[in-house]
Amino acid sequence: MKRYQILLLISLSLSVVMHAQIKWPDGKKAAIVLTYDDGLETHRNIVIPQLDAQGIKGTFFLFGQTLTSQDIPEWKKISQSGHELGNHSLYHPCLGGNNDYPCSSLECYSVKSMLREIAVMNGFLYAIDGNTVRTYAYPCGQTVAGGEDYSVPMKQSGLIHFARGGGGDPVITDFCKLNFFKVPTLAAQTGEPSERLINFMDKIVKEKGLGIIVFHGVGGDYLDISAEVHQELVDYLAKRAAEIWVAPFGEVMEHVSKQRKQ
Repeated sequence: MKRYQILLLISLSLSVVMHAQIKWPDGKKAAIVLTYDDGLETHRNIVIPQLDAQGIKGTFFLFGQTLTSQDIPEWKKISQSGHELGNHSLYHPCLGGNNDYPCSSLECYSVKSMLREIAVMNGFLYAIDGNTVRTYAYPCGQTVAGGEDYSVPMKQSGLIHFARGGGGDPVITDFCKLNFFKVPTLAAQTGEPSERLINFMDKIVKEKGLGIIVFHGVGGDYLDISAEVHQELVDYLAKRAAEIWVAPFGEVMEHVSKQRKQ
């Protein structure tokens, strides 16, 4: 019994120490990551100008089916300006999706076919930005292909370094238990005002943790929030720049990974 209690105390102590060891750059209190899914037109026309005006960099998860030859030069410039381009698969398969060809339902997929699709999308993105290190966002936040969880095989494949999605508490403070291939997020809800997202960021600062927000449309497209609400969030982050580190997903996760190894 005493041995068990000692081991439990050691485990709890290590967890506390690990939490304390996550130090954000330049003495910041917390970290926020802004992510945008599907490579939408409103990202290029509204989001990028708003972010760039405040010097804030985000992560844009693209999927191949939406990319056109006209889009590629724009995404290349976006990458060159410091924003991250992430992998969101080729066809964005979700559970209960379209069963026509090409099938976009995860029930049609196997782990092998999902990894093949991710690898091809990596190649497309490399042709745009020249980067060999890639992050990933699960389409619809779903990690199961053909009834099997593909997060572990994806990690083992080396195709992806960090992956966003898979559920969990979006207020990340327990970095000892954080799964780098199922990093939880908070989704912006269609048509919502800024209060919930600002309250979320306030909580992240209070807890000295990490928060990742996922957006789809901004001022248009689908699942959208208004351009005005997004501007409020960007302005909020700019005003709290002394406290909050805002950086692309891959950069923040790499920082956490290095801190965790120390």
